[in-house]
Formats: sequence, structure tokens, C-alpha cells
Amino acid sequence: MTPDVNVLVAAMRLDHPHHAPAFNHLQTQLKLASQRPNDASIVLLGVVVAGFIRVVTNRRIFQLPSSLKQAIDFVDTLLLSPGVVFQGTGSQWPGFRDLCLRAEVNPDSATDIWIAASAMQWGEILHTFDRDFKKILPDEHLYLVSR
Repeated sequence: MTPDVNVLVAAMRLDHPHHAPAFNHLQTQLKLASQRPNDASIVLLGVVVAGFIRVVTNRRIFQLPSSLKQAIDFVDTLLLSPGVVFQGTGSQWPGFRDLCLRAEVNPDSATDIWIAASAMQWGEILHTFDRDFKKILPDEHLYLVSR
């Protein structure tokens, strides 16, 4: 499974309206991952981590944003958990290109399309609150987290 930006943001930020379901969902996934520490059960995509840091530290989004250190500590804590790995950028271009051309999406969704292409390339299931991913990802690569 690979979490989307919105799941990580909500899980970290106590003031987020979906904090409880996101935090509980992430904790459940971490528990499952710890039962299979030799398998990468949770994959943090580089583009998702970058988006997460951009959002939680943004003063235009949060009245009291997280510090860069708090955001990095959150990611580091996840990465120290058994079964969690970081997946940097790879060769997502062909999948990204195909999704852009196949899915009728707004160009403002470029980051979401890159996340979707990454999830598909790595055989992951994207866990997100964002129902717009239904337009991009096939069902077998998408899990919509309950709010």
C-alpha cells in the first residue's frame, strides 16, 4: 500500500477534520506491515513525501503550520517502522504519459497522475481520501479510506 498526501497530512495534523480516521487507518497499516517486516508493505513515494512536506508546512493552509523538522520527523518515524520503505523517482514517465492521455483529467492533476502512475508501476494500492483518483486508477490499485 502507498498512502496519498492527504492521508499522511490528516494522520499527522491533530487539527485536520479527518485526523482520527487517517491516523487509525495508518496505524492499522503499520501494524500489518510490522507483521511482515521483510516485505515492503508500505511504500512512501518520493512525490508524496514532497507534497506532504509542502502542505503541512504551508502557512496558507494551516494557521499554525508544522515546522519542517516536525514534518521530517514524522516521515523519519514512518521509515523507521518495520515494513515501510521510501521509493524515489523511477521510470514513471511512460505510465504518467499514458494516464495523462487516457484519463480525461485537468492538467492541475499532474501530481495526482504521477502518484497514480507510480502506484501502478510498483504494483501498489494507493490509499487516499481523494475520490478523484477513481477517474485515474483502476479499482485494483485504489483504496478509498473512509472519513
